[in-house]
Amino acid sequence: MKDPYAHDALVLEGGSLRCAFTAGVLDAFAAIDYKPFKSYYAVSAGSMAMISFLSGQRKHFIELSERLVEDGKFISFRSAFSDEGLMNLSHLARVVSESAPIDWEAANAFIEGKNINVVTTDFDTGEAHYLHPQKENWIKPVLASATLPFVTRGKVKVRDRWMFDGGYADPIPLDRAMEEGCTRILVVRTRPSGLKVERDTLDFIASYLHRDNEELAELFETWHIRYNQIVDKLRSKDQDLHHWEEIAPLHELRSDGYRITALDLRADYRHGLEVALDWFASKKQER
Repeated sequence: MKDPYAHDALVLEGGSLRCAFTAGVLDAFAAIDYKPFKSYYAVSAGSMAMISFLSGQRKHFIELSERLVEDGKFISFRSAFSDEGLMNLSHLARVVSESAPIDWEAANAFIEGKNINVVTTDFDTGEAHYLHPQKENWIKPVLASATLPFVTRGKVKVRDRWMFDGGYADPIPLDRAMEEGCTRILVVRTRPSGLKVERDTLDFIASYLHRDNEELAELFETWHIRYNQIVDKLRSKDQDLHHWEEIAPLHELRSDGYRITALDLRADYRHGLEVALDWFASKKQER
């Protein structure tokens, strides 16, 4: 279905299992065949939801997420101090490989000629990296983007660099999309529009433990400031030739945190479906 507003870029915020909402939005887009985007920018679990969308596998992300929270091996408080951490990304990769495979052939065919970006953070410099997944290796950049200090294994090596969660360096890559020439940008959030964040306990711990690396310590100390600046920018007026819109939850999501059930995920997924369809209906009325 062709949209009169012809968005050329899709930006997906991360948020771990809150991305059940993102999956609902993307599945609504898939159902109505709304895929005008030439560029994609995805952070953390948003990149996992993006893969399901690009491969044309509706419900893949939500069904995988439900399986993971129910099997007791993905989120385990008993493993919080192990090498894998509270959330076991190795188990996630194993489940995807063995019982919930991605249709890589379809994904690779769809992205031909498109600009695909998975956002990660450099473990040494704290700078954002915008990785372009290769046909032979999608999983490593995606796992790196979703790797949180203390929550998962902490870091993943990609192309000879140690990387972790892209949400620290560029949590909502709106500016990156504009820098690369995108003019009509759609941002899918996992927090309600305008909701800001505060520095949490893990940020304090991380900045202290990495105090010998000035760049990384500062990143943990200040990432929430950059996040809140982007939140303000999204709610401001468009700039010059650039236009952006948000699709965001109407309330805080149930799948925030680590004690999450499949019912929580499904509720947030359905909320994403509903919000996306309402958004598209409003676009049609504006024509």
